[in-house]
Amino acid sequence: MMHILICNERFLFRFGLDRTLILFGRGLKSAGHRISIMANKCDGDVLRKFASDVIEVPESRTDYLRSNEFTEKWLNDTWDRHFTDANTPDIVLIGGWPFFASISLFRRKGIPVVFLDCGAVPLKGYTGGALITQKKLRELRQHFLPEATAIIAISQFIADSQSIADTRSKIPIFTNLLGADHMDMNIWQEHNEHKTEDILKKVVAIKQEGKYCILNLGRWEPHCYKNSEAIFDILRAVRRKIPHCVLLVLDKPSEIQIPNDLSEIICPIGFPTDAELKYLMNNADLGVSTSLWEGFNLPLAEMQWLKKPVLVFNTGAHPEVVIHPWYLCTDNEEMADKAIKILQGRDLDRETKETALQKFHASFTWNSSIAGLANILQNVSINNSQRTLPNAAIIVDVTNAARDTANSGVIRVTRRICHEFQKYVHELFVVWDGERDQYVFPTKAEFHQLSQFNGPVFKEDCILSPNTGRLTLTEYLEKNPDAKRWLIFTETLAENRANLIRRFARENDISLAAIFYDAIPVLYPDLCKDITVRNNHSSYMAGLAECDIIIPISGYSAECLENFWRSQGIKGCPVVPNLLPGEFGGFPRNITIQTPNVKNTRILCVSTLEPRKNHKTLIDACLLLQKEHPEVNWTLTLVGNRYAGAFEIADEIQQISKENSRIQWAGVIPDTTLHRLYEEATFTVYPSIIEGFGMPILESIWHGKPVICSNLGVMSELAADGGCLTTEILDKKSLSNSIYRLCTDTSLILKLSQEAITRPIKSWDEYTKQFLSILQIRGAPPISVCTSKITPRYMRWPAWEETLYPNCLCENWQMNHSERMALTALLMRHKPQCSIEIGTYKGGSLSLISQLSRCVYSLDIDPSIPERFGYFKNVTFLTGSSTISLPLLLKAFDAEEVPVDFILIDGDHSAEGVKRDLNSVLAYIPKRPLFVMLHDSFNPECRRGMLEASWDASPYVKWVDLDFVPGRIVENGSSSDGEQWGGLALAYLTPVIRDKSLAIDQTANRMYGFMKKNLDRKIGK
Repeated sequence: MMHILICNERFLFRFGLDRTLILFGRGLKSAGHRISIMANKCDGDVLRKFASDVIEVPESRTDYLRSNEFTEKWLNDTWDRHFTDANTPDIVLIGGWPFFASISLFRRKGIPVVFLDCGAVPLKGYTGGALITQKKLRELRQHFLPEATAIIAISQFIADSQSIADTRSKIPIFTNLLGADHMDMNIWQEHNEHKTEDILKKVVAIKQEGKYCILNLGRWEPHCYKNSEAIFDILRAVRRKIPHCVLLVLDKPSEIQIPNDLSEIICPIGFPTDAELKYLMNNADLGVSTSLWEGFNLPLAEMQWLKKPVLVFNTGAHPEVVIHPWYLCTDNEEMADKAIKILQGRDLDRETKETALQKFHASFTWNSSIAGLANILQNVSINNSQRTLPNAAIIVDVTNAARDTANSGVIRVTRRICHEFQKYVHELFVVWDGERDQYVFPTKAEFHQLSQFNGPVFKEDCILSPNTGRLTLTEYLEKNPDAKRWLIFTETLAENRANLIRRFARENDISLAAIFYDAIPVLYPDLCKDITVRNNHSSYMAGLAECDIIIPISGYSAECLENFWRSQGIKGCPVVPNLLPGEFGGFPRNITIQTPNVKNTRILCVSTLEPRKNHKTLIDACLLLQKEHPEVNWTLTLVGNRYAGAFEIADEIQQISKENSRIQWAGVIPDTTLHRLYEEATFTVYPSIIEGFGMPILESIWHGKPVICSNLGVMSELAADGGCLTTEILDKKSLSNSIYRLCTDTSLILKLSQEAITRPIKSWDEYTKQFLSILQIRGAPPISVCTSKITPRYMRWPAWEETLYPNCLCENWQMNHSERMALTALLMRHKPQCSIEIGTYKGGSLSLISQLSRCVYSLDIDPSIPERFGYFKNVTFLTGSSTISLPLLLKAFDAEEVPVDFILIDGDHSAEGVKRDLNSVLAYIPKRPLFVMLHDSFNPECRRGMLEASWDASPYVKWVDLDFVPGRIVENGSSSDGEQWGGLALAYLTPVIRDKSLAIDQTANRMYGFMKKNLDRKIGK
């Protein structure tokens, strides 16, 4: 439990930030944390329901602009009055004014500070005192935010546009989107200035007159970023097509200058209570927000939660919050046009809208936002404790990343893994000094370069070399002799340097680990024009054998390294692959499909300009497309640095871009710019011939963008999980045809986009935890993560259920352990592409199937299932009787040529229901091997339904066993006669009828035995 102090100027009704902080406070209290409040003004009745202490801060009576300095001085002078050793907060959450200057005071007291960044509004339109205050706010942000422990931005827009700039990337920045379901919580009961019936009567009267009701969302503030006056022109345009409409405005009549021609159809209604506002939103036909800047836009989220259409401008955080891009508008004219369509019943099509709403309801809950906040505060608290550790557990060689101004693949890995290591271990960054032949600590300028592109952030315990001279690693080790450490090579080294480093490590009792990328300079020397790299690589690969462990970026790279060692007669060291992640630069994953703009296709290629990346064929393919299909409107943007030894590639591309405006080379760009290019792209092309991994493929998938790539090597392996169109990338005609398909075939783009947003992708956090776990497994010294009571998950010895079923819902799972293990074994062996589960119940088996299948369809009669489990990203939910939905679904799969290869039926219902489900399955002709499983198969009703099903009518059934898995090994239920049982039935349907060369029971029991052995080993039996 943490003691959390929340500080803000106000905690009063109607203010968005106040509401947000109160919801966070209530949620954190419910989670078991102690909450204290510090504020100038507050609603005590509301706060006392969850806060243990409410500290009222006096206001500056003389100078409001110096409120922050006044508050910091008052808090320092009265500190002992409020805080003792027993009740000092563990962490402080600050909402803003007047607590900016207090950030420094809290940090001096040793308390971590997290700033909730809602952003500073645009200055345009403000004058007088309001303008002066806003300018002061910006000065305070830039001066004090870098001193905070971390920032939590309420949207990625705020993080990118303000948090990063104001902190100068010195501290961790997190994004935590807010919720939308708070109006059901009744935080404030009565704060209305009039009777609820007055508003009800107005809305009822509008409806009875047959008029459409439009609700203008948010505060009425003309001539500033709120852009309120824009609604007048929009309303005039709407009225020309929809004359019977009324606009409700949230303000007093005296505060709005309504044009004469609109006076009869604009109705100011004051400031409604939550209950009134909810009623208005529910009964309005349309919501409109004309704001030109929003850090989140709570009213937008609130009305969408009620499943009502809302139009907003495509600006600020709106693209992150709006349920679908269709509701984003570029100008007044488009907003008016879409408003007319909605009022005429020509809204977004029902199926697309329903899917978008389901995703919104699954994501934008306050429970989710509060859980995200709690997790961040917990991590910040852990990291703050970690800073006091005197010795380093990990040393990272950052020689190239601290000096290279670009961000190629290897450098990107170095910077990002250094950033992630900071969450869990005390870390030292070192660079190689060629003149001294030893490691030194980076200078301030070198660390700044290392920190670019989402690299590590500067912390109090970071060691830098002063400007007056270099501090050596040897000097540090002499002062800290007792710590056991790992030295990690995240970059490819020159072997003459690596040999010296290995000797240094042995002399100082330091273990060595290295990331291995590829053997391309050895296997394909003709593709490596850099003579230095080509001549060094075989010696470098041989030298890696002297490390303690090698962690390749893919199974393919691991195989290449081990084959090389065998060919050279080298014994080598342990090799444990850790597949690189696909997460891009800390940006949230895109889970929304954007309708492609076929009138203007934007193609993106991200890759260093080196020979094996095959840029020439790509450009030739695009020029061929221009020649053969002049009607196609396309642009190609190339992102990547020049390559030593092949500068002619960049020179040629520069010349081509001068001659053809459709082709542009952006060179080296910040991650924020690259993120925008990914978002704007229709699809990407990665034409590389050979790779150790191919990170831009997964980064494109992370953004939900389809990729054209090679049909060979590791690229084809990455493409197998979906979202990619593979082709002969060395053949410009084949490549050109593939590009043409994605330029013109909208259905193919949408299909690949759907695959992209649903396929599983490893995050950097997952990669880092696995990396650290590998070091521990191989006898690394224990990694001291923190001194607090909270232990990070990867440091715990996991429970056996967590070992077997990571990230699964194990409670209320209606299966015995033997059934679960057999199901897991089959799924891991079978690797289904398309799965169906009939009967979801508490989501246990669904949480497992969704992790081990590409896509899953859940059929259940319970209408609450989609809302409860909508966060399973690759699951589609169908509500209703499976008697109706299952045959229709299988028929649809047949029509779309989608093969089903796994079905799980919950047998815990009537015999007739089981029989109907099975007969629907048996009528289906499988296109690839199909496993059908039933659990609770020892339920007499289930068993009877199975026996009565038309098994003989299907020629595709290869094997059926009603007594599959004896189930006497782990833990089981008991039947009525006291015998233990597994209760699982299996049917195997095959598209090709063959003799039984291997009985399925033998295969399945082998898998079951393997899982049992693995379980015993992991729980220490």
